[in-house]
Amino acid sequence: MLSDALWGERGLFAAALPGWHERPGQRKLAAAVSRAIGERGILLAEAGTGTGKTLAYLVPALMHGERVIVSTATRALQDQLSRKDLPLASEVLGVQVRTAVLKGRANYVCHYRLKRAQSDGLLDTRRAVQELRRVARFAGTSVDGDLSALSGLDEHSPIIPLVTSTRDNCLGSDCPDYRQCFVMRARREALAADVVIINHHLFFANVALRDEGVAELLPSATTVVLDEAHQLSDIGAQFLGTAIGTAQAHDLARDILACGTQLARGLADWQSLSSRLQKAVRDQRLTAPMGQHRMDWGQAQALPGWRDALRQWQAELAALEVALDPFDALAPEFARLIARCREQRELLTSWQRDTAIEPDVSTAPPAAQEAVRWLEVGSHHLRLLATPLGIGAAFSALLAQRPQAWVLVSATLTLDGGFRYTRARLGLGEGSPALDAMEGVSAPRLRELRVESPFDYARQTRLLVPRTGFHPSDADHALHVADLAARLIAVNPGGSFVLTTTLRAIGRIAQRLRELLPPGRTVLEQASESKQVLLQRFSIDSRAVLVGSHSFWEGVDFPGDKLTLVVIDKLPFAPPDDPMVAARLKRLEAAGRNGFMDYSLPQAALALQQGAGRLVRSERDWGVLAVCDQRLVTTGWGKRLLASLQPFGRVQAVEEAMDFLVAHSHKPEAD
Repeated sequence: MLSDALWGERGLFAAALPGWHERPGQRKLAAAVSRAIGERGILLAEAGTGTGKTLAYLVPALMHGERVIVSTATRALQDQLSRKDLPLASEVLGVQVRTAVLKGRANYVCHYRLKRAQSDGLLDTRRAVQELRRVARFAGTSVDGDLSALSGLDEHSPIIPLVTSTRDNCLGSDCPDYRQCFVMRARREALAADVVIINHHLFFANVALRDEGVAELLPSATTVVLDEAHQLSDIGAQFLGTAIGTAQAHDLARDILACGTQLARGLADWQSLSSRLQKAVRDQRLTAPMGQHRMDWGQAQALPGWRDALRQWQAELAALEVALDPFDALAPEFARLIARCREQRELLTSWQRDTAIEPDVSTAPPAAQEAVRWLEVGSHHLRLLATPLGIGAAFSALLAQRPQAWVLVSATLTLDGGFRYTRARLGLGEGSPALDAMEGVSAPRLRELRVESPFDYARQTRLLVPRTGFHPSDADHALHVADLAARLIAVNPGGSFVLTTTLRAIGRIAQRLRELLPPGRTVLEQASESKQVLLQRFSIDSRAVLVGSHSFWEGVDFPGDKLTLVVIDKLPFAPPDDPMVAARLKRLEAAGRNGFMDYSLPQAALALQQGAGRLVRSERDWGVLAVCDQRLVTTGWGKRLLASLQPFGRVQAVEEAMDFLVAHSHKPEAD
């Protein structure tokens, strides 16, 4: 199956793909995946950039001929798998494969909510009306209702919540459009498919809620592939906790107004009921400082007016339950609205309850240490969350339920050359009770594999780390970063990324670059436009500069000259005052461990690997990585981070990095 007939220089892939060449790491990974499938075991695999990991797991999975679930990090990667990688693998192997892509509800047009949005007359801008008309035309012709196929619709468009459903507002089988429902159609197709492509958000939503269409699929799959597995722990924590926010309350108020005026006009003051809840929610948001930040439970309680505003929010929800009760039997919509009021009120009560204050982790039993309550404040909203400190117990218990093959693969899973940190986060560490129980149930074999990138980093790249003048605590650090970046950008023949660790630094660096760079040089700035638009503009401008933070550190792929310079402002340590970070550090230190070395440093290493990984995506790529943080080369722990990176060619002076860029600008292969 994995012989030269398939992978070799004259094999099937070489015949199907012009320019194909043997990648020993790809064949090695494919062999390990095949073994895991045959053993119904668990494989942790780090596959360096350029290994070709997607084909390495798809080929053995398809050749085993049983149902496969592939979960990846984003919807964009889902589309790439379904439209490019999977058709290629099945064509080369000559196998017929029924494929289904399953996404969350918010990706599909809801016929019922679309009709209601068209009739309620609540849109207040011409653009919103035009977008609604476009969605309506799309829904009338689309086979699957997936809004990603509607070009020009911004992923943050205010229209989307009006024309899609959520778990809260879906009427299920009571919906008059149930038989035509795009979500139900996608689920049916997934249940009949050989290969189902989902994303991690959907995967964990189903683990937590069992209500998004994957719960029925997991037991029937022989193999589950979790690509981009380095994101599992963080994404899983989002869904294994609870959350209630002002956006949910505004949606509820809007739905009460629309449903009441359409189905029970004149029987209640629907405008007043809706407005009172919206006012309570706005008052709650105004108790928190403006801007985007996070606060722990105690900090939220100390906000002036917080407790009174929260009591009023709860009171309005309770009043709505009473007001809606007489209409319970009138239509399924009212029963669902009553349930939503009750669920939101209960979540608020649980989050606020004084007796539920987090215990001292040094004395509390393990079960009581798992959740942290915190507040996420946005520009126009806030969310009250209770998040588990880890997903290890829940994740390993899931793997223990039945004999299946689980393949966890990513370009960044190891630290100091080993998987110990990743195993601990996923509940697969040595001596873990969950792992012991799993072995007792299904006798899985847990194997590890690390495959190096085939790229010649010493030849293709240069890494610049200034030894002096770049310490993040300096008040003018962002300006120093911009000055260095401007010198490199000025001679860079391709595109440039400046990646920051904070949102605050973006504006300062972008503004300084506009002052230093020649007129006409495009400087794109995160939050000025949607991510989708920014990436599109960057791709069509051959020498554009993009300044962005966390969302641009991974999952962004610009091969060739489209991206030949990556500047990182400082080492990506999570802020220690972040509620989740602080709680994790406290738990480690209470157990006698070093929070910095055992959590902060490993997290920074994985994030740094992802940011650096934007630079080289193929054998022909080249470029300069500049990390503007002298601690990377002047501290002992910094050298651990440095060792976690790919073996970049090193330079010590800015002029050397500039010379490398200039030299490549004159090479034919850089054109």
